[in-house]
Amino acid sequence: MGLGAILALGNEQEAGWDAAQAGGQEVRFAQSLACVDVLGRSVIERTIENLRGAAVDVVDVLVPSEVSNAFPSLAGKYSNVKVEFVSDVSIAINATLKKQAQEGIGSSFVVSGNTYAETDLLDFFYFHREAKRSATRAFDDEGPLGMWVVDCENVPYFDLEKPVTNSNQEGAAYFIAGYVRRLSHPRDLRALTLDAFRGICSIRPSGEEVRPGIWVAEDAEVDRRARIVAPAYIGCRSRVCEDTLVTRCSSIEKDCYVDYGTVIEDSSILANTRLGIWLDLRHALASGNRLLSLKHDVLLEISDPSVMRFNGALPKEAAFSPRQERQPAPAPQPERTAAAETWQLGANLIQG
Repeated sequence: MGLGAILALGNEQEAGWDAAQAGGQEVRFAQSLACVDVLGRSVIERTIENLRGAAVDVVDVLVPSEVSNAFPSLAGKYSNVKVEFVSDVSIAINATLKKQAQEGIGSSFVVSGNTYAETDLLDFFYFHREAKRSATRAFDDEGPLGMWVVDCENVPYFDLEKPVTNSNQEGAAYFIAGYVRRLSHPRDLRALTLDAFRGICSIRPSGEEVRPGIWVAEDAEVDRRARIVAPAYIGCRSRVCEDTLVTRCSSIEKDCYVDYGTVIEDSSILANTRLGIWLDLRHALASGNRLLSLKHDVLLEISDPSVMRFNGALPKEAAFSPRQERQPAPAPQPERTAAAETWQLGANLIQG
């Protein structure tokens, strides 16, 4: 019998995480936090690779239809990974378990998208098999996790919150002693970034380590007069202009633009964000024209597109936004012509 996996998004506040607050405002993400890039790759991609490393034969990814536009393309990246957009994730999980059973899959990992855990998945599976229960749920020091091993044929109905096993059996519990990060608020993305930079988890930035602790991804441009202090990350196709400073575990994800003189300290700039000149970002997450201060728990929406906006074409929804009616997007401003030279490895003021 084979071993399968189901990776389910949109559960436990994933699609909107209505419980997250910032300065009295309810904050929403237009996509699952698992789909947001952290040091070049999303949590969902890293979870898929962990599952495939455990000899899983097939991975079914279930995505709520309402966040389908924000789901990253996995086409051509993985074999035996199927993505399905569904209206009801819980119903889809049970249908997928039945389908996997018909395809010869005996047991399947069921993983909620808001759980990132580094553990020996095969040991998890063997523990489940030895326990002789229909479902085994993972736990850590803080309580239950969104991770299970389930017998595809023996569970009458699986619920993500309260998995129901056979009437004469109770589910087993498996303790994870390794690294775990729950994704329930944007600050958890920032915490995951810090843990990766500090070597607390096994995540490593995508791209080339051009200096100790400094990673620059493919097609990124860093001006020779910019200053990058380790640890730091510059994502794919992003551009950092002259006289900027990136320091203290800061990350700039893909397709970003950081203009002249801006300082980024202990912050994460999410994908496709453009920052204007002479800004000072500290202890924050920035996405498009929205800035979430993690120190003061305040969410700001910047109306001036010359200060902050989405880089290039605006997406259908902002990555995170107040729960209110969205205003029309500002008209794109003319691009600033950069007169300075682009990054050269031998001349750039990059400090390890």
